[in-house]
Amino acid sequence: MTPLAARLVAEIASAGPMRFDRTMARALFDPEHGYYASGHARIGREGDFYTSVSVGRAFGRVLAEQFAEIWERLGRSEKFDLVEQGANDGRLAADVLEALHERHPDCLAALRVTLIEPFPRLAAQQRETLAGWSCVRWISTLDELEPFTGVHFTNEYADALPVRLFVRRGDAWLERHVAVREGAPAFLDLPVAELPRELPETAPEGYLAETRPEVADWIAAGAARLERGVMLAVDYGFPRAQLYAPWRTAGTLSCYRSHKRDADPLESPGEKDLTAHVDFTALAEAGLAAGLELAGFTDQYHFLVGAGTPWLLDLEKATPSPQRDADLRALKSLLHPETMGTQFKYLALARGLALTPPLAGFRHAAPAAAQLGIQYQPTGNA
Repeated sequence: MTPLAARLVAEIASAGPMRFDRTMARALFDPEHGYYASGHARIGREGDFYTSVSVGRAFGRVLAEQFAEIWERLGRSEKFDLVEQGANDGRLAADVLEALHERHPDCLAALRVTLIEPFPRLAAQQRETLAGWSCVRWISTLDELEPFTGVHFTNEYADALPVRLFVRRGDAWLERHVAVREGAPAFLDLPVAELPRELPETAPEGYLAETRPEVADWIAAGAARLERGVMLAVDYGFPRAQLYAPWRTAGTLSCYRSHKRDADPLESPGEKDLTAHVDFTALAEAGLAAGLELAGFTDQYHFLVGAGTPWLLDLEKATPSPQRDADLRALKSLLHPETMGTQFKYLALARGLALTPPLAGFRHAAPAAAQLGIQYQPTGNA
């Protein structure tokens, strides 16, 4: 039993069953034993999973092109903020800064990067990675962020926000809690007084589903500080109709350790990653409720091709070199239509920004509202 499991058992024995989202929050973010806070989180070949950042610098290079375009649409603002939550070791911020230095020095001159990092261990890694950049600063929470003009960016952040778990029994939904059985954490399904509206009205017996109660407050907090610019969220997930499709009976909650997936979040809590697919309709609805405009939704393949065109054309013409070969290999992974190219989605919410024509990353995308199942009429301006 892990140290966190022992602590959870003691708390549940004293206070009663614990709702799963609280258990997941502890497993990932407990200050002493949580997966991200304790140093267990590892990314890349020697870690638990890959991200778009870990396959090479190409991801940051393309994002830099999109950020530079947003700066241009903001009238080449003298002050341009890039705010990143969930920066892990800071490698993506470094890749973006290096690309802007080489390709968009005027944008870089206006730029201030703010990393929101609550965990001292990760903040220390980020400071080491970004030691050469004077335009970077750190804060601990989104609440500390002052109003800004620029981009609020997240990559695989929303999927780690804790989820509530529900299971269909007969004609009702029950909510999954964590209790103690034979001295170890175990699931216990209990009636729920008020159901989240996202859940489908009907579902097959035993159908599992997740909802994220923190999404609306998180988006609203970012929107409240965004005076002009874009909130851009990158993650794996689906529009709501696909996420709760009748055939998706096992839900999407997954655990990862050493590149192996399992479906038991109560085994070794604190020592492996817990994640669930994102309901992008919920993110978009939260943004619209917070006064933002829907600026685009697409998959990674179409976003990278659209946003990255200037750099991709230069890369194609570049003299062969080890770096060019590495960039091409990274792009092959990022764009692959059966893996990263379609698994990852991009959602943009904007304020005070012209949206006609669409931002480059969404120039090849279908209308966002139709994809997300939202009744919304775009204005062409945010």
